[in-house]
Amino acid sequence: MKLIHTLALVFLLLAGLNCGTENPVKETVDTAVVETPTGTLRGEVQPIDGVLIQVRLLRDGQLLAQTEAQATYELTSVEAGNYTLQISAKGYETKEVNATVTVGQIVSLDKVALVALATPVSHLRGVLTDKATDEPLGAVNLQLTDKSGKVYEALTTGAGIFTFENLPVEQAFTLAVAHAGYEETEVPVHPIPAAETLELQVRLTRRAEPEKLDPGRGLSTGSQAPAFELPDGDGKLHALADYVGSKNVVLVFYRGGW
Repeated sequence: MKLIHTLALVFLLLAGLNCGTENPVKETVDTAVVETPTGTLRGEVQPIDGVLIQVRLLRDGQLLAQTEAQATYELTSVEAGNYTLQISAKGYETKEVNATVTVGQIVSLDKVALVALATPVSHLRGVLTDKATDEPLGAVNLQLTDKSGKVYEALTTGAGIFTFENLPVEQAFTLAVAHAGYEETEVPVHPIPAAETLELQVRLTRRAEPEKLDPGRGLSTGSQAPAFELPDGDGKLHALADYVGSKNVVLVFYRGGW
């Protein structure tokens, strides 16, 4: 009789432990993508025969977008907030317009008329491509620096085209390009005569993929070590980048005193 009671108790315990596991409640996960609220900026520029208008969108001094237009322009999917538009053309003064983007709205801006410059200027136009494939690289920021240290910025279009207009004449520049996955590149630009446009083609070299190692396998002779930081015996961190190029680096691992 005692054995039967014991077995019954065991079955009850097992049933209790298994209660609710046949149809477990599945956790509901909201997989909906939260979209950034955006709006549209639309405007008009008085046409200039044979000249394309450049429209640059800046926020807190940072260049975010750039487009070309002949008379009208439109910037879509712009995050809500306050912006500055720089509107320019070859041989014409740059006009700045402040704009506020409203969520889900098309903001129409006043028509702009550009005024011709009184001083001579030069221009630079080029194409940015992948060196290996010749494919254009779009939405890449380029910086052009003159000898006084003034920096001009431009973004490439989807076709890899970039434009710098109204530059000082007879002055040398340095064009710097930094793009994720590619080697940083600097291109010297010789002085450009007044009213002329220098055509330039810039090709970026893709960085080599780091060698992937199987667990327990070290670098082979001649391989490039990955960037790393390691602590010394006192716990102070040392980065490989602090020594490469100036000192030989030897790593020694010890087990301590145990």
